[in-house]
Amino acid sequence: METRIYLITFAPGTAAPLHHHPVEGIGYIVEGKARSAFGTDAPVTLFAGQGFRDQAMTAHTVFANADARKPLKFLVAYTVRKGTPVMEVP
Repeated sequence: METRIYLITFAPGTAAPLHHHPVEGIGYIVEGKARSAFGTDAPVTLFAGQGFRDQAMTAHTVFANADARKPLKFLVAYTVRKGTPVMEVP
């Protein structure tokens, strides 16, 4: 097993494709704001200073920079078996 920590920046207007995570992740919004939703849940807005949890094996239907002018910067960590992806796109 290994823990991977990612610092990711999304430019204004950037969104992740529909995907899922094979394991739960834990994250933190460093700068900006994000929109996120899993499954059929309504999107929530996350702001700088807030933490979040990526659900395992549930469609991550929305994850996007919620600001059209400023970048989104976030940290996210996953513990997985070595060589295992942390995100899978159908």
